[in-house]
Amino acid sequence: MNPIKKIINHPIFKHSTVVFVGSMGANIAGWLYHLFVGRILGTEAYGELAALLALFYILNVPSSVIQTVLVKFFSVLKAKNQEGQAKSLIRIATVKIFLIEIFGFIVVFFFSQAVASFLRIQSSWYVVWLYLIFATFMVGIVNGSAMQGFQLFTASSVLVTVGMTLRLVFGVVFAYFGVGWTLVSNIFSNSIAYGLSFIPLRFFAHIQEKPITINRKDAWGFSVPALITTLGITLLFSQDVLLVKHYFTSFEAGIYASLSVLGKVLFYATGAVSFVLFPVVSERKASGQGHSRLVAVGLFIIGMVCVGLTAFYFIAPGIVLVAFGKAFSGAAQYMGMFAIFMSFFSLSSILIQILLALDKVNVWIITSVCALLQTLLLVLFHNSISQVIGVNIAVSVGLFTLLLLYYMYGTAKTSSSLSHYSRL
Repeated sequence: MNPIKKIINHPIFKHSTVVFVGSMGANIAGWLYHLFVGRILGTEAYGELAALLALFYILNVPSSVIQTVLVKFFSVLKAKNQEGQAKSLIRIATVKIFLIEIFGFIVVFFFSQAVASFLRIQSSWYVVWLYLIFATFMVGIVNGSAMQGFQLFTASSVLVTVGMTLRLVFGVVFAYFGVGWTLVSNIFSNSIAYGLSFIPLRFFAHIQEKPITINRKDAWGFSVPALITTLGITLLFSQDVLLVKHYFTSFEAGIYASLSVLGKVLFYATGAVSFVLFPVVSERKASGQGHSRLVAVGLFIIGMVCVGLTAFYFIAPGIVLVAFGKAFSGAAQYMGMFAIFMSFFSLSSILIQILLALDKVNVWIITSVCALLQTLLLVLFHNSISQVIGVNIAVSVGLFTLLLLYYMYGTAKTSSSLSHYSRL
Protein backbone atom coordinates (compact mmCIF):
# COMPACT_ATOMS: atom_id res chain seq x y z
CA MET A 1 0.00 0.00 0.00
CA ASN A 2 1.43 3.41 -0.98
CA PRO A 3 1.96 6.15 1.63
CA ILE A 4 -1.07 8.20 0.52
CA LYS A 5 -3.45 5.24 0.93
CA LYS A 6 -1.93 4.45 4.32
CA ILE A 7 -2.67 7.98 5.49
CA ILE A 8 -6.22 7.89 4.10
CA ASN A 9 -6.93 4.55 5.78
CA HIS A 10 -5.31 5.62 9.06
CA PRO A 11 -7.73 5.87 12.05
CA ILE A 12 -6.56 9.40 12.85
CA PHE A 13 -7.35 10.53 9.31
CA LYS A 14 -10.76 8.84 9.40
CA HIS A 15 -11.72 10.24 12.80
CA SER A 16 -10.36 13.66 11.87
CA THR A 17 -12.39 13.60 8.67
CA VAL A 18 -15.56 12.86 10.64
CA VAL A 19 -14.83 15.70 13.03
CA PHE A 20 -13.77 18.00 10.20
CA VAL A 21 -16.92 17.37 8.17
CA GLY A 22 -19.12 17.58 11.24
CA SER A 23 -17.48 20.75 12.51
CA MET A 24 -17.31 22.43 9.10
CA GLY A 25 -20.82 23.71 9.67
CA ALA A 26 -19.67 25.23 12.96
CA ASN A 27 -16.69 26.90 11.30
CA ILE A 28 -18.85 28.28 8.51
CA ALA A 29 -21.40 29.52 11.04
CA GLY A 30 -18.63 31.17 13.06
CA TRP A 31 -17.19 32.78 9.94
CA LEU A 32 -20.61 34.04 8.83
CA TYR A 33 -21.21 35.36 12.34
CA HIS A 34 -18.23 37.69 12.09
CA LEU A 35 -19.06 38.67 8.52
CA PHE A 36 -22.69 39.58 9.16
CA VAL A 37 -22.15 41.07 12.59
CA GLY A 38 -19.17 43.04 11.27
CA ARG A 39 -21.28 44.47 8.44
CA ILE A 40 -24.17 45.35 10.73
CA LEU A 41 -22.07 46.94 13.49
CA GLY A 42 -19.61 48.77 11.20
CA THR A 43 -15.82 49.04 11.43
CA GLU A 44 -15.45 50.84 14.77
CA ALA A 45 -18.14 48.95 16.68
CA TYR A 46 -16.89 45.65 15.29
CA GLY A 47 -13.38 46.53 16.45
CA GLU A 48 -14.86 46.99 19.92
CA LEU A 49 -16.62 43.62 19.77
CA ALA A 50 -13.46 41.91 18.48
CA ALA A 51 -11.42 43.31 21.38
CA LEU A 52 -14.01 41.98 23.82
CA LEU A 53 -13.97 38.56 22.17
CA ALA A 54 -10.16 38.54 22.29
CA LEU A 55 -10.49 39.25 26.01
CA PHE A 56 -12.92 36.32 26.15
CA TYR A 57 -10.23 33.99 24.75
CA ILE A 58 -7.89 35.05 27.56
CA LEU A 59 -10.64 34.88 30.19
CA ASN A 60 -11.45 31.46 28.77
CA VAL A 61 -8.04 30.05 29.72
CA PRO A 62 -9.37 28.31 32.87
CA SER A 63 -12.05 26.53 30.85
CA SER A 64 -9.50 25.46 28.23
CA VAL A 65 -7.30 24.05 31.00
CA ILE A 66 -10.21 22.31 32.70
CA GLN A 67 -11.23 20.82 29.37
CA THR A 68 -7.70 19.57 28.70
CA VAL A 69 -7.48 18.04 32.17
CA LEU A 70 -10.96 16.49 32.01
CA VAL A 71 -10.41 15.00 28.56
CA LYS A 72 -7.15 13.56 29.82
CA PHE A 73 -8.83 11.84 32.78
CA PHE A 74 -11.97 10.80 30.87
CA SER A 75 -9.65 9.16 28.31
CA VAL A 76 -7.81 7.27 31.06
CA LEU A 77 -11.11 6.17 32.67
CA LYS A 78 -12.34 4.97 29.27
CA ALA A 79 -9.15 2.95 28.79
CA LYS A 80 -9.75 1.33 32.19
CA ASN A 81 -13.53 0.82 31.62
CA GLN A 82 -14.38 2.98 34.64
CA GLU A 83 -17.65 4.56 33.46
CA GLY A 84 -18.95 4.83 37.04
CA GLN A 85 -16.03 7.03 38.03
CA ALA A 86 -16.55 9.08 34.87
CA LYS A 87 -20.17 9.77 35.88
CA SER A 88 -19.00 10.96 39.31
CA LEU A 89 -16.41 13.19 37.67
CA ILE A 90 -19.09 14.86 35.53
CA ARG A 91 -21.24 15.68 38.56
CA ILE A 92 -18.43 16.89 40.83
CA ALA A 93 -16.76 19.02 38.15
CA THR A 94 -20.05 20.71 37.17
CA VAL A 95 -20.95 21.65 40.76
CA LYS A 96 -17.49 23.02 41.54
CA ILE A 97 -17.36 25.10 38.36
CA PHE A 98 -20.77 26.61 39.08
CA LEU A 99 -19.75 27.64 42.61
CA ILE A 100 -16.49 29.21 41.41
CA GLU A 101 -18.37 31.16 38.75
CA ILE A 102 -20.57 32.84 41.37
CA PHE A 103 -17.46 34.19 43.10
CA GLY A 104 -15.97 35.19 39.75
CA PHE A 105 -19.03 37.24 38.87
CA ILE A 106 -18.58 39.38 41.98
CA VAL A 107 -14.92 40.04 41.13
CA VAL A 108 -15.63 40.91 37.49
CA PHE A 109 -18.48 43.23 38.47
CA PHE A 110 -16.15 45.41 40.54
CA PHE A 111 -13.31 45.50 37.98
CA SER A 112 -15.42 45.88 34.84
CA GLN A 113 -15.00 49.67 34.66
CA ALA A 114 -11.19 49.45 34.76
CA VAL A 115 -11.13 46.88 31.95
CA ALA A 116 -13.53 48.95 29.84
CA SER A 117 -11.35 52.04 30.29
CA PHE A 118 -8.17 50.24 29.21
CA LEU A 119 -9.80 48.98 26.01
CA ARG A 120 -11.60 52.30 25.44
CA ILE A 121 -14.97 50.57 25.44
CA GLN A 122 -18.17 52.55 25.92
CA SER A 123 -19.90 50.60 28.68
CA SER A 124 -18.58 48.54 31.58
CA TRP A 125 -21.67 46.35 31.22
CA TYR A 126 -20.07 44.89 28.08
CA VAL A 127 -17.43 43.32 30.33
CA VAL A 128 -20.14 41.87 32.59
CA TRP A 129 -21.98 40.36 29.62
CA LEU A 130 -18.67 38.96 28.41
CA TYR A 131 -18.16 37.20 31.73
CA LEU A 132 -21.62 35.63 31.51
CA ILE A 133 -20.72 34.33 28.04
CA PHE A 134 -17.65 32.77 29.63
CA ALA A 135 -19.67 31.36 32.54
CA THR A 136 -22.32 29.68 30.37
CA PHE A 137 -19.63 28.28 28.09
CA MET A 138 -17.50 27.02 30.98
CA VAL A 139 -20.30 24.97 32.56
CA GLY A 140 -20.80 23.22 29.22
CA ILE A 141 -17.19 22.08 28.88
CA VAL A 142 -17.69 19.25 31.38
CA ASN A 143 -20.17 17.46 29.13
CA GLY A 144 -18.09 18.37 26.09
CA SER A 145 -14.96 16.91 27.68
CA ALA A 146 -16.80 13.68 28.51
CA MET A 147 -17.87 13.32 24.88
CA GLN A 148 -14.34 13.98 23.63
CA GLY A 149 -12.73 11.69 26.20
CA PHE A 150 -15.11 8.84 25.31
CA GLN A 151 -14.43 9.60 21.62
CA LEU A 152 -18.03 10.49 20.73
CA PHE A 153 -16.64 12.64 17.93
CA THR A 154 -19.74 12.74 15.73
CA ALA A 155 -22.08 13.78 18.53
CA SER A 156 -19.61 16.38 19.73
CA SER A 157 -19.24 17.87 16.24
CA VAL A 158 -23.00 18.04 15.72
CA LEU A 159 -23.46 19.77 19.05
CA VAL A 160 -20.79 22.36 18.26
CA THR A 161 -22.41 23.00 14.88
CA VAL A 162 -25.82 23.52 16.48
CA GLY A 163 -24.34 25.87 19.09
CA MET A 164 -22.53 27.97 16.49
CA THR A 165 -25.64 28.10 14.29
CA LEU A 166 -27.67 29.42 17.23
CA ARG A 167 -24.92 31.98 17.88
CA LEU A 168 -25.12 33.11 14.24
CA VAL A 169 -28.90 33.45 14.19
CA PHE A 170 -29.15 35.25 17.53
CA GLY A 171 -26.08 37.38 16.77
CA VAL A 172 -27.39 38.67 13.44
CA VAL A 173 -30.74 39.60 14.97
CA PHE A 174 -29.33 41.24 18.10
CA ALA A 175 -26.47 43.05 16.30
CA TYR A 176 -28.97 45.61 15.03
CA PHE A 177 -29.37 46.73 18.65
CA GLY A 178 -25.62 47.27 19.24
CA VAL A 179 -22.57 45.61 20.77
CA GLY A 180 -24.21 44.97 24.16
CA TRP A 181 -27.11 42.96 22.78
CA THR A 182 -24.74 41.11 20.44
CA LEU A 183 -22.90 39.89 23.52
CA VAL A 184 -26.14 38.93 25.28
CA SER A 185 -27.13 36.78 22.29
CA ASN A 186 -24.08 34.59 22.96
CA ILE A 187 -25.36 33.88 26.47
CA PHE A 188 -28.62 32.56 25.01
CA SER A 189 -26.91 30.28 22.47
CA ASN A 190 -24.49 28.86 25.08
CA SER A 191 -27.34 28.04 27.46
CA ILE A 192 -29.35 26.19 24.82
CA ALA A 193 -26.29 24.24 23.63
CA TYR A 194 -25.57 23.15 27.21
CA GLY A 195 -29.07 21.74 27.58
CA LEU A 196 -28.68 19.77 24.35
CA SER A 197 -25.31 18.31 25.46
CA PHE A 198 -27.05 15.87 27.83
CA ILE A 199 -28.58 13.96 24.90
CA PRO A 200 -25.44 12.10 23.69
CA LEU A 201 -24.45 11.41 27.32
CA ARG A 202 -27.77 9.83 28.26
CA PHE A 203 -26.11 6.39 28.51
CA PHE A 204 -24.65 7.53 31.85
CA ALA A 205 -28.18 7.54 33.31
CA HIS A 206 -28.05 3.74 33.62
CA ILE A 207 -24.58 3.65 35.17
CA GLN A 208 -23.98 3.59 38.92
CA GLU A 209 -21.62 6.27 40.23
CA LYS A 210 -18.38 5.08 41.79
CA PRO A 211 -15.84 6.95 43.94
CA ILE A 212 -13.11 8.62 41.90
CA THR A 213 -9.71 7.03 42.43
CA ILE A 214 -7.67 9.62 40.50
CA ASN A 215 -4.66 10.64 42.57
CA ARG A 216 -5.00 14.32 43.58
CA LYS A 217 -1.25 14.84 43.46
CA ASP A 218 -1.16 13.57 39.88
CA ALA A 219 -4.16 15.73 39.01
CA TRP A 220 -2.53 18.90 40.35
CA GLY A 221 0.81 17.92 38.84
CA PHE A 222 -0.86 17.93 35.43
CA SER A 223 -3.38 20.75 35.95
CA VAL A 224 -1.02 23.54 37.03
CA PRO A 225 1.44 23.15 34.11
CA ALA A 226 -1.55 22.74 31.76
CA LEU A 227 -2.96 26.03 33.08
CA ILE A 228 0.27 27.92 32.45
CA THR A 229 0.69 26.25 29.05
CA THR A 230 -2.84 27.14 27.97
CA LEU A 231 -2.47 30.70 29.20
CA GLY A 232 0.68 31.06 27.13
CA ILE A 233 -0.84 29.68 23.93
CA THR A 234 -4.01 31.74 24.43
CA LEU A 235 -2.01 34.94 24.83
CA LEU A 236 -0.13 34.13 21.63
CA PHE A 237 -3.53 33.66 19.96
CA SER A 238 -5.27 36.77 21.33
CA GLN A 239 -3.08 39.45 22.85
CA ASP A 240 -2.11 40.92 19.48
CA VAL A 241 -5.77 41.94 18.93
CA LEU A 242 -5.93 43.53 22.37
CA LEU A 243 -2.67 45.44 21.94
CA VAL A 244 -3.67 46.65 18.47
CA LYS A 245 -6.94 47.90 19.97
CA HIS A 246 -4.92 49.74 22.62
CA TYR A 247 -2.22 51.27 20.37
CA PHE A 248 -4.01 51.81 17.05
CA THR A 249 -7.02 53.84 15.96
CA SER A 250 -10.49 52.29 16.09
CA PHE A 251 -10.53 51.98 12.29
CA GLU A 252 -7.16 50.21 12.19
CA ALA A 253 -8.24 47.95 15.06
CA GLY A 254 -11.31 46.99 13.05
CA ILE A 255 -9.16 46.19 10.01
CA TYR A 256 -6.82 44.06 12.11
CA ALA A 257 -9.81 42.33 13.73
CA SER A 258 -11.15 41.23 10.32
CA LEU A 259 -7.66 40.12 9.34
CA SER A 260 -7.34 38.11 12.53
CA VAL A 261 -10.72 36.42 12.09
CA LEU A 262 -10.00 35.36 8.52
CA GLY A 263 -6.44 34.32 9.33
CA LYS A 264 -7.66 32.08 12.13
CA VAL A 265 -9.62 30.04 9.61
CA LEU A 266 -6.37 28.06 9.32
CA PHE A 267 -6.42 27.27 13.02
CA TYR A 268 -10.06 26.19 13.00
CA ALA A 269 -9.63 24.20 9.78
CA THR A 270 -6.92 22.10 11.43
CA GLY A 271 -8.63 21.87 14.82
CA ALA A 272 -10.29 18.55 13.97
CA VAL A 273 -6.94 16.76 13.97
CA SER A 274 -6.00 18.12 17.39
CA PHE A 275 -9.49 17.33 18.73
CA VAL A 276 -9.10 13.68 17.76
CA LEU A 277 -5.41 13.26 18.49
CA PHE A 278 -5.38 14.39 22.13
CA PRO A 279 -7.77 11.76 23.62
CA VAL A 280 -6.43 9.00 21.34
CA VAL A 281 -2.78 9.64 22.25
CA SER A 282 -3.72 9.99 25.91
CA GLU A 283 -5.60 6.67 25.87
CA ARG A 284 -2.73 4.94 24.06
CA LYS A 285 -0.23 6.19 26.61
CA ALA A 286 -2.44 4.96 29.46
CA SER A 287 -2.68 1.52 27.84
CA GLY A 288 1.02 1.39 26.88
CA GLN A 289 0.59 1.57 23.10
CA GLY A 290 2.70 3.49 20.57
CA HIS A 291 1.87 6.95 19.23
CA SER A 292 4.70 8.13 16.93
CA ARG A 293 2.89 7.33 13.69
CA LEU A 294 -0.25 9.09 14.91
CA VAL A 295 1.74 12.24 15.57
CA ALA A 296 3.47 12.10 12.18
CA VAL A 297 0.16 11.68 10.35
CA GLY A 298 -1.42 14.51 12.34
CA LEU A 299 1.40 16.95 11.59
CA PHE A 300 1.37 15.97 7.91
CA ILE A 301 -2.37 16.61 7.57
CA ILE A 302 -2.16 19.98 9.31
CA GLY A 303 0.90 20.96 7.28
CA MET A 304 -0.87 20.24 3.97
CA VAL A 305 -3.99 22.19 4.98
CA CYS A 306 -1.90 25.17 6.07
CA VAL A 307 0.16 25.20 2.86
CA GLY A 308 -2.99 25.14 0.73
CA LEU A 309 -4.83 27.87 2.61
CA THR A 310 -1.76 30.11 2.90
CA ALA A 311 -1.21 29.91 -0.85
CA PHE A 312 -4.84 30.86 -1.45
CA TYR A 313 -4.57 33.83 0.94
CA PHE A 314 -1.54 35.10 -0.99
CA ILE A 315 -3.09 34.55 -4.41
CA ALA A 316 -6.66 35.75 -3.80
CA PRO A 317 -6.94 37.88 -0.65
CA GLY A 318 -9.73 39.93 -2.20
CA ILE A 319 -11.93 36.86 -2.56
CA VAL A 320 -11.36 35.96 1.08
CA LEU A 321 -12.33 39.47 2.18
CA VAL A 322 -15.24 40.07 -0.18
CA ALA A 323 -17.90 39.05 2.32
CA PHE A 324 -16.67 41.61 4.87
CA GLY A 325 -17.35 44.43 2.41
CA LYS A 326 -15.36 47.37 1.06
CA ALA A 327 -14.90 48.90 4.52
CA PHE A 328 -12.44 46.11 5.37
CA SER A 329 -10.57 46.00 2.03
CA GLY A 330 -7.44 47.43 3.68
CA ALA A 331 -6.75 44.02 5.22
CA ALA A 332 -6.12 42.35 1.84
CA GLN A 333 -2.44 43.31 1.67
CA TYR A 334 -1.73 41.52 4.97
CA MET A 335 -3.68 38.27 4.43
CA GLY A 336 -0.85 36.07 3.18
CA MET A 337 1.62 37.08 5.88
CA PHE A 338 -0.98 36.60 8.61
CA ALA A 339 -1.66 33.12 7.21
CA ILE A 340 2.01 32.24 7.70
CA PHE A 341 1.73 33.25 11.36
CA MET A 342 -1.41 31.14 11.84
CA SER A 343 0.15 28.15 10.04
CA PHE A 344 3.02 27.93 12.51
CA PHE A 345 0.62 28.64 15.36
CA SER A 346 -1.62 25.74 14.26
CA LEU A 347 1.34 23.36 14.05
CA SER A 348 2.50 24.52 17.48
CA SER A 349 -0.95 24.05 18.95
CA ILE A 350 -1.16 20.38 17.97
CA LEU A 351 2.34 19.74 19.31
CA ILE A 352 1.30 21.26 22.64
CA GLN A 353 -1.75 18.98 22.81
CA ILE A 354 0.40 15.96 22.01
CA LEU A 355 3.00 16.85 24.64
CA LEU A 356 0.29 17.31 27.29
CA ALA A 357 -1.29 13.98 26.29
CA LEU A 358 2.13 12.38 26.84
CA ASP A 359 2.51 14.12 30.25
CA LYS A 360 5.40 16.27 28.99
CA VAL A 361 4.21 19.06 31.28
CA ASN A 362 7.39 21.14 31.08
CA VAL A 363 6.01 22.47 27.81
CA TRP A 364 4.66 25.36 29.94
CA ILE A 365 8.16 26.85 29.99
CA ILE A 366 8.27 27.15 26.20
CA THR A 367 4.79 28.67 25.79
CA SER A 368 5.30 31.10 28.67
CA VAL A 369 8.63 32.38 27.35
CA CYS A 370 7.22 32.84 23.84
CA ALA A 371 4.09 34.62 25.11
CA LEU A 372 6.18 37.02 27.19
CA LEU A 373 8.49 37.58 24.25
CA GLN A 374 5.54 38.39 22.00
CA THR A 375 4.21 40.88 24.56
CA LEU A 376 7.57 42.61 24.88
CA LEU A 377 8.16 42.79 21.14
CA LEU A 378 4.65 44.12 20.42
CA VAL A 379 5.04 46.82 23.08
CA LEU A 380 8.35 47.86 21.49
CA PHE A 381 7.42 47.40 17.83
CA HIS A 382 3.91 48.47 16.84
CA ASN A 383 4.43 51.23 14.29
CA SER A 384 2.31 49.45 11.69
CA ILE A 385 0.14 46.40 11.14
CA SER A 386 2.94 44.87 9.06
CA GLN A 387 5.32 45.20 12.00
CA VAL A 388 2.83 43.52 14.34
CA ILE A 389 2.45 40.59 11.91
CA GLY A 390 6.24 40.34 11.55
CA VAL A 391 6.58 39.98 15.32
CA ASN A 392 3.87 37.30 15.33
CA ILE A 393 5.60 35.29 12.60
CA ALA A 394 8.99 35.42 14.31
CA VAL A 395 7.56 34.29 17.64
CA SER A 396 5.40 31.51 16.13
CA VAL A 397 8.34 30.07 14.14
CA GLY A 398 10.46 30.07 17.29
CA LEU A 399 7.64 28.44 19.26
CA PHE A 400 7.18 25.65 16.71
CA THR A 401 10.91 24.96 16.53
CA LEU A 402 11.29 24.69 20.30
CA LEU A 403 8.21 22.47 20.65
CA LEU A 404 9.38 20.12 17.91
CA LEU A 405 12.82 19.81 19.52
CA TYR A 406 11.22 19.14 22.92
CA TYR A 407 8.95 16.46 21.44
CA MET A 408 11.86 14.76 19.66
CA TYR A 409 13.99 14.90 22.80
CA GLY A 410 11.20 13.54 25.01
CA THR A 411 10.35 10.75 22.57
CA ALA A 412 13.99 9.73 22.18
CA LYS A 413 14.48 9.74 25.96
CA THR A 414 11.39 7.59 26.52
CA SER A 415 12.44 5.12 23.82
CA SER A 416 15.92 4.90 25.33
CA SER A 417 14.48 4.20 28.79
CA LEU A 418 12.19 1.47 27.49
CA SER A 419 15.08 -0.11 25.61
CA HIS A 420 17.20 -0.03 28.75
CA TYR A 421 14.56 -1.72 30.90
CA SER A 422 13.87 -4.34 28.22
CA ARG A 423 17.50 -5.43 28.42
CA LEU A 424 17.38 -5.87 32.22
